[in-house]
Amino acid sequence: MMQSCVRYVLFGATIVAATAAAADSSARRGEEASFSSLVDAGGNITFPAHFPSGYVHIGSWAVAGADGVADTHVVYARPEDVAHYRRSGAFPDGAVIIKEVLEAIGSAHTTGKAFWGAHGKTWFVMVKDVKGRFPANPLWGDGWGWAQFDPKDRSKQIATNYKTDCLQCHVPAKAMDWIYVYAYPALGEKALQFTTEAARSGGLKPDEGHRVKATTSGAQMTDEQPKVAMGKQLFMQTCTACHSATANEHGTGPSLFGVMGRTAGSAPAYQYSDALRNSGVVWSPGNLVKHLADTRGFIPGNLMGRFFKGVAATDERDAIVAYLATLK
Repeated sequence: MMQSCVRYVLFGATIVAATAAAADSSARRGEEASFSSLVDAGGNITFPAHFPSGYVHIGSWAVAGADGVADTHVVYARPEDVAHYRRSGAFPDGAVIIKEVLEAIGSAHTTGKAFWGAHGKTWFVMVKDVKGRFPANPLWGDGWGWAQFDPKDRSKQIATNYKTDCLQCHVPAKAMDWIYVYAYPALGEKALQFTTEAARSGGLKPDEGHRVKATTSGAQMTDEQPKVAMGKQLFMQTCTACHSATANEHGTGPSLFGVMGRTAGSAPAYQYSDALRNSGVVWSPGNLVKHLADTRGFIPGNLMGRFFKGVAATDERDAIVAYLATLK
């Protein structure tokens, strides 16, 4: 009789445990299903079917190119995510950020030459994940899911690994949860407290750190070696989102300390593209000027050329190179 009772107790305990495990698994599946309607059980992100319905514009970027503006980036978020950030200074679990990249074209207007986004180049979608739900999926990490979509068919997700396809452009904004929040006024004061310097230095407030006072040409001349001084300020304005002037301090791009006379793709401890590493180019003043004039064409296939077309003005290119020559 005692053995029979023990068997019944053990059998009952097994049923209870199995039922609890099944309930827990079901609850977790339910939680993941409600996490985001854009994300399936494997972490695959889909583009929102009814976009732009349910989203608001939070800010835009104009990316400089050799002829003025190369691209415009238009960024959207859901109203509830914007409201949460305005209250807390953080993006909630499941928040969605969408960026459309458009090729910019320009022409003369009554106000002068103007540029606008015309032809779609690509779409990016980010989904906030505070729990690290998909550790085995290469498109999830650092608190977000990352996706890039074909501009002609938004059902086609074309990113393969967030670290190589997406994160490089966000490294300067690590202190801001990888989002350049200071460029999005809709996010309120908690976003606008950051500055462009925060991207490099980890969250400076408006009254801290270096400030560049620009003239109408975008650079301020000083009494010390005018071309070098101009180049330094242009470097701070144009280059420091990706490059450092400090030895071995790499960011999205390699440190440019000691770049003059260095073989392209040879700075220690930086992972270069094959195109740059195999180019055989030596960074002489002339080659640096050529690269700044046409970052895509001078060394075809290099990563910098994907995001930055170059510096349009001859005097500005010369000034930047003059400053780079002092970094030794």
